[in-house]
Amino acid sequence: MAVRNKNEPQRRDIYTNAIAIREKEDGGDVRQAELSLSSEEPCRRWFGDEILSHDAEAVDLSRLQEIGVVLFNHDRDRVIGRVLDVRLDEVTRKLRATIQFDEDEESERIYQKVCSGTLRGVSVGYAVDVWESVEAGAKSSNGRFTGPCEVATRWTPYELSIVSVPADATVGVGRSYVENGDGNMDEQNKDIDVKDQEREATQPAHLVNAEAERQAAVAEERARVREIGTMCRQFGVDDVPYINDGMSVEAVRAAILDKLAQERKAQPVTVQIDEMDKFRAAATDGLAMRAGMAVENSAPGAEEFRGKRMMRLAAECVERELGKSTHAMDDETIVREALTGTGAFPGILSNVAHKSMAQAYQSAPTTYQLWTAQGSNSDFKDATRYRLSEADTLEKMNESGEFQAGGVTEGAAKTSIATYGRMFSLTRQAIINDDMGALQQLPAIYGAAARRMINKMVYKMLQSNPKVEGAQLFHADHKNLCAEDISIEGLAKMKAAMAKQKNIKGAEYLNIQPAFLICPVELEVQAAQLISSVVDPTKANATPNPFANKMTVISEPELEDAKAFYLAAAAGIAPTIEVTSLNGNLTPTMERAEQFDTLGIKWRIYMDVGVNLLDYRGIQKSTGK
Repeated sequence: MAVRNKNEPQRRDIYTNAIAIREKEDGGDVRQAELSLSSEEPCRRWFGDEILSHDAEAVDLSRLQEIGVVLFNHDRDRVIGRVLDVRLDEVTRKLRATIQFDEDEESERIYQKVCSGTLRGVSVGYAVDVWESVEAGAKSSNGRFTGPCEVATRWTPYELSIVSVPADATVGVGRSYVENGDGNMDEQNKDIDVKDQEREATQPAHLVNAEAERQAAVAEERARVREIGTMCRQFGVDDVPYINDGMSVEAVRAAILDKLAQERKAQPVTVQIDEMDKFRAAATDGLAMRAGMAVENSAPGAEEFRGKRMMRLAAECVERELGKSTHAMDDETIVREALTGTGAFPGILSNVAHKSMAQAYQSAPTTYQLWTAQGSNSDFKDATRYRLSEADTLEKMNESGEFQAGGVTEGAAKTSIATYGRMFSLTRQAIINDDMGALQQLPAIYGAAARRMINKMVYKMLQSNPKVEGAQLFHADHKNLCAEDISIEGLAKMKAAMAKQKNIKGAEYLNIQPAFLICPVELEVQAAQLISSVVDPTKANATPNPFANKMTVISEPELEDAKAFYLAAAAGIAPTIEVTSLNGNLTPTMERAEQFDTLGIKWRIYMDVGVNLLDYRGIQKSTGK
């Protein structure tokens, strides 16, 4: 028996309404189709039930997004279209794609057969990187699957084909051609059935009954052999001994399961890096270093690519991935081939652009992150945040030891997020001209802009003075608004007012202490002198300064009032404003978008973020004097 590896590439096939032709709004033909590629439906394999997890972190779509071609019957030499978009439907937990058929003769022929319904099959090839073995009766780590089963928790679809004949006998519109053996069994069976019927019509009744019993026995034996054969092929087991011994289907199933249970051992997961992966990693780091970006632990061979122009890199991608010589190609042809025929070149440029964006985002000069809280929402619906002042105090236990029920005061803050984004592109002229500035600076500009956007949103909220708990953020009723200057006396009054803030019920002092002095740039020097001095800088004698090095000065140019300043508590104690992100991701997402109207690369950058007001008790404002 041949040794099998469950990590070897697999294919799944979907038939019957798997392909839906798209039409223009005016009824015209756009030569596009919507495909359903995969789902979480269990698939019987030789090692057991296989389930492809469709969690967002489980599916790596980079290969399909980069390669972006549609094949016919898995033939790499028969490219009939390209992938416009591939996406994960998190509601139905299915993988879907939009494809565009080419206009050559063969592609047109296939397209017309799809339109007519003759071709209805879609096949996706994939490789599994990480498995989760779920024992019988146990639940998978995500809680959706019950064992026994093998769950692919990290897998990569790498191939998309329109297919003519089903490869899986359990799905589609009919049985597999391959499983019919020589391809003529069905026709042979039809001939036998016709002859049997003719014979039956001319024979006596008792002979007919005997013949019927014989045919029934033959049909039963055929069904037994067929089911045993199918089951043994699925599990990589020789079916001859079971068939010759006359075992039932149920007995064979039990024997196979016992055999697999004894033979199964934990298989280590190995991640193999092919030569193209090494090439892409080295080229990415080399190009990033050439653009002036800091690269830690660069990939082996990165120095070789550090001095290469983008055009030379594009040519090498064409030669490596397409196997074409670029010696006789002009620059326009090389760029076109590199951008449309390969996935390596656009992927390398996108990796460099992402590095530039991320570095610029992290280094952008902003101050909001020093004193605001960070929150995470799992979706775009409003979420609740409970505050320091809401819980009841603990009470003394009575002799019986009975606990008294407590509660949380109504009025918890609500947080929400929204999506913000932009699109930018790198033209073919920039690639031909080897414009490294455009490759590095454009993503950096938008990365820094994303960080500054959050900063502006925070300080805009602070200065707009929105309402919280029935009054404006800074209001006499909230005891957090005064008209003091930056002095020991002024800070002392504001500190005392913050400490004497009470909880929502008004029953307890919270004793909140200021950690930050937030001021406009016009007051930065005065504030720094006061906070860094061990004595009162306004007096001639050596009067001790009780605020010396007790707070951090934050100077912010977004503050428009040159006199007003603020004292804020640490975010972990009594946060005033929360910067909320989707699933804790505060770094912008940058994706490569296919660009068919112009020859170049287009990226979109977006982030899911919100700035939300939580409470007024942890901040004091002075309008100044």
